[in-house]
Amino acid sequence: MTMFPGMLLNFTPTYVSFPEGAVLILLRGEVGGNVTFKSSTLKQGKIQYMYLQKDINGHQVFINGYYSGKHIKESPWPNTRVDNNTNEVHMFGLNMSHSGDYDLLIHYNNDGEPTKTIIRLNITGKYSAPSVTLVCSDENKFKSCIVTCASHGGFPLSNMAWKVFGTENTRNNDWKVLNKTEDLSKDTKLFTSSSTAFFNCSRGEMNFSCSVGGVTSEEHTVCKDTNFCQNVAVLCTVCVSLRISVLVSRNSSGKRCGGRATAKGT
Repeated sequence: MTMFPGMLLNFTPTYVSFPEGAVLILLRGEVGGNVTFKSSTLKQGKIQYMYLQKDINGHQVFINGYYSGKHIKESPWPNTRVDNNTNEVHMFGLNMSHSGDYDLLIHYNNDGEPTKTIIRLNITGKYSAPSVTLVCSDENKFKSCIVTCASHGGFPLSNMAWKVFGTENTRNNDWKVLNKTEDLSKDTKLFTSSSTAFFNCSRGEMNFSCSVGGVTSEEHTVCKDTNFCQNVAVLCTVCVSLRISVLVSRNSSGKRCGGRATAKGT
């Protein structure tokens, strides 16, 4: 089987796609990060060639490498670099398209066949800290709030979770999750995860946080002015009652004083 037809000058190595004894290595990376591909077995002796390749849509694609004393016609991926001293390939600026199986082949001069290491690269994306939007209303003197938590740039898929606790024991009918949505970007292959919850403010303020993919938002407070509004209403009722009492008292005093004055004048 010819590896890279026309790619290497005077070099057409043959090998079995998955030779007996090939080692599988699991490698993990994160979007935007770096990884290093290295062979599972390094031997003493001069190396004839070393290269990294990947199967893309059934075709072996050259990633990077070198051949001692010969020129490789194919250009390496621009986000990779070969370290000739350690025989490693460094890959930078990872994105989801870099996931998959790679073959790292090293052919020593004294060996009949190259040493092959299969490296399976799994890439994850770290979700952003959930952002929080809050809309409250007090229609018909019933105050409630709609809260949405959203996060983007994550992989694999993860659902938004809520943690809610209040100044009093929070019950299920004090709040409820209305929906959860997960959208996959066709461009980045990363997920946006969001969720909306309803809060009944009749019992006062509640604290909550949202979390997705191991990332948690700051703690937020919802319905926090409910008790204040209730206190103001009570205070205003007391003030009105006191004012009415004062006015009644003044009117009564005025009548008595006027009566006396009239009596005194006569």
